[in-house]
Amino acid sequence: MKLSPITFWFFNGSFLFCLFVSNPTEAQIVPDRTLPNNSIVTNQDNTIQIDGGTRAGDNLFHSFKDFSVSTDNTAFFNNAVEIQNIFSRVTGGSISEIDGMLQANGIANLFLLNPNGIIFGKNASLNIGGSFLATTANSINFADGNQFSATGTQTKPLITISVPLGLQFGNMPGSIINRSIVISIDESDNMDDSDNIDLIGLRVQPDQTLALVGGEILIEGGFLTTKGGRIELGSVAGNNLVSLTPIDQGWALDYKGIKNFQDISLSQEAFVATSADIGGDIQIQGKRVTFTEGSQVFSVGESLQAGNLIVRASELLELLDFSLLFNEVQGEATGEGSTLTIDTQRLIVKDGAQLLAPTIGTGRGVDLRINASESVELEGNRITANDSDPSGVFARVQGEAGGDGGTIIIETQRLILKNGAEVSTNTMGAGRAGNLIVKASETVTLQGTTPDNQNASGLFAQVEKGATGDAGNLFIETGRLIVLDGSQISTSARSDGQGGTVTINASDSILLSGTLPVVQLGGKESSGIFVSAEPGSTSKAGELNITTEQLIVEKGAKISADNFGTGDGANATLNVNQLIIRDGGRVGAGSLVTDDSSNKVQGPGGILTVNASESVEVIGTGIIGSTLVKSSLFTQAEGTGDAGNLNIFTRNLTVRDGAEVNVSATGTGQAGSLSVSANSLLLDNSGSLTAETRVGDQGNIILNGNNILLRRGSNITTNAAEQATGGNITINTDILAALENSNITANAVRGQGGNIQITTQGIFLSPDSQITASSEFGIDGTVQINTPDVDPSQGLTNTPAIAEIPPLAQGCRPGGTQATSSFVNIGRGGLPPNPREVRSSQAIWQDLRPPVVLTANRPSRKVQESQVNSSRRSRRPIVQAQGWVIGADGQVIFTAHPPSATLYQALHNQAMVSYCSTQR
Repeated sequence: MKLSPITFWFFNGSFLFCLFVSNPTEAQIVPDRTLPNNSIVTNQDNTIQIDGGTRAGDNLFHSFKDFSVSTDNTAFFNNAVEIQNIFSRVTGGSISEIDGMLQANGIANLFLLNPNGIIFGKNASLNIGGSFLATTANSINFADGNQFSATGTQTKPLITISVPLGLQFGNMPGSIINRSIVISIDESDNMDDSDNIDLIGLRVQPDQTLALVGGEILIEGGFLTTKGGRIELGSVAGNNLVSLTPIDQGWALDYKGIKNFQDISLSQEAFVATSADIGGDIQIQGKRVTFTEGSQVFSVGESLQAGNLIVRASELLELLDFSLLFNEVQGEATGEGSTLTIDTQRLIVKDGAQLLAPTIGTGRGVDLRINASESVELEGNRITANDSDPSGVFARVQGEAGGDGGTIIIETQRLILKNGAEVSTNTMGAGRAGNLIVKASETVTLQGTTPDNQNASGLFAQVEKGATGDAGNLFIETGRLIVLDGSQISTSARSDGQGGTVTINASDSILLSGTLPVVQLGGKESSGIFVSAEPGSTSKAGELNITTEQLIVEKGAKISADNFGTGDGANATLNVNQLIIRDGGRVGAGSLVTDDSSNKVQGPGGILTVNASESVEVIGTGIIGSTLVKSSLFTQAEGTGDAGNLNIFTRNLTVRDGAEVNVSATGTGQAGSLSVSANSLLLDNSGSLTAETRVGDQGNIILNGNNILLRRGSNITTNAAEQATGGNITINTDILAALENSNITANAVRGQGGNIQITTQGIFLSPDSQITASSEFGIDGTVQINTPDVDPSQGLTNTPAIAEIPPLAQGCRPGGTQATSSFVNIGRGGLPPNPREVRSSQAIWQDLRPPVVLTANRPSRKVQESQVNSSRRSRRPIVQAQGWVIGADGQVIFTAHPPSATLYQALHNQAMVSYCSTQR
């Protein structure tokens, strides 16, 4: 029957293909008369019947000079039904072209051996009860050492009752091409009803093997299918042996010891599939394996057990142009123990192509394992009229049956995702999403988004909208992690499902870099690492743990652990040597409310802990949209949820150029506490540490360090709005300096102001800097400064109260060349300002004015004396003299503060006391 081009569906309308008619091929089956009992070929209408051959036990041997089957013809091996294996070889120099049917009796396996090549046309099909192996090997090796060879056709020894053990290839194995897309139509024979049409191509019976093993393997729009059996595609170079092992599903091929392979190509919507209650196995082995133009390879376990899908490409596996490679679990089947395995040097998936491990049923999904010794490169997406489908690797849970998703494991040197490509374990139903494990010894690079900015390149373990299952965990181990231009790493929880844990270990560094101005991605933030519980979630959001030497967050990129639900928030822990947040980068944890949320009841935010052995630097600002955003390290709360604490442990903390470290609560929840332990803390050029709250008495700041310096308008501030009590500021440090309009303030509006308690050995304030605790309409807080117990005389050597005074001259000649005048002060106390001024040699320095009597005026202080702890007032620390004045009795008094401008001028207008020695 001649068919016109038609359009039809396969597998419940999931895949669309087009069928065309190929040109007919002349039938040519010619025996070569090399066997003890030669083959007998008889033509009967469209059937070429093959009788005879040489039998050895359950094996039957045929040998042909030429073997081809034209369109609509059938080559019928008329064997005895008890025959187990039919071995047919082609010894002439021609390629076998098969565009009709190959048929045999009973359950016999059929082996077709032609070293020159085999082509299956669009009308090629199989009607055999056993397995089918087409190969361009030179010979079939048997267990007893015999060979059935297509190149050495000796009559003896040739025939054996032994089991075949391998396929021996010659110098230049021929190619195998499959274009078969034969259809199967049910009894209604209604070509206009696409539901009655089933594409099968080359198909063997259930639980049997269909194998094409040769040089190059080309599946050009062809089909290879079986139900629950096994499909093998193998491409090897010359002089190699492929092992054969009999199994329940026919034959398993083994390529161990083979180092040289050839290429396999699936194109023009090629289709390789096995589907049954017990899913079949598919193995593809070659050098460069390429899927293009929507080609698909898949295994489906429908009710019992999923199969295994294995692709090994010694050099490259490439999936392009919407091609699919997947292993699916349906119904009550389980993928436990089954895998989709990729083993190659380099894996490329782009232009909407995908690797998939879907779970649609109650059983667990299969694991998806990728081992690429050099690199895994995923790029681009598939854009349709209504949606865009990203390129990537996916393990999905679909439907409400409750099956858990499989795990994705990627091991490589370099993992690269670009232009919206994804690796994702997610759940769309009641089952738990699988885990995602990435081990890249050198780098993981994520970059860019889809052209419409709706999908970011990224690694995801998520619960999709409407699903109720738990999120999976996400683990990354690499040397360097680079997240650029809107790409993301994310896990999220919804409904009753638990959030996942994100664990990242980068031995060298992590760079998160966004774009300025930042582009919003379908409602999400720019580049970053995100752990969240989405609106409606009632369970814990998850955890975030990052360990690396250097972590940089810049240009609007973000690390966040957010809770939009009512469960507990996600805790985030950063273990680094150096943390740098700059140009609008943000690192935070919070309890948040969406703009469209009608339910303002929120769970608490998580705790953010930074352990930085060397330094933490928070620097500058950035632009998001049209808004200036500070670089920040923060915890926050909106709605009713409380904010978590922010804990920083480091050697050096720097916050500068408008950046901030902040804890806040803008709703009815309480703010967390900000705690810093650092050897050195520098706030510079409007850098700030802040705590803000609207209710309660939280939002405290606790600082422990050796040196704390505020410069150029920097601030340490607690702010309490409305009736809230101001947060407290507690500072324990050796040296505290606030200079150039820098302030330490605890503020409140109607509630009581917070308290400031400072324990230090020295405080230095510029005249324009302040330490204040106040409330606009309520009770002011207190400022308390504690100095440590120091005995000023401990360890000092007493000097005489009155020292021997040398003879004094009435005047001094400091400019003489024979002797230099000197000023000598002997006794207790320090030194006054230097009296040695350049004068002429005749100048006389005399005290002509009476001494200025110092009144009770002293340099002003921002902290009242009454606020200093009275128990410590009797002992003060020894500090270096900063100035001196003359008391009412004429005694020089050294001070710890420079004199005021007026007093300083008065001192310079009076004569100075001088001892001038006449000794030389």
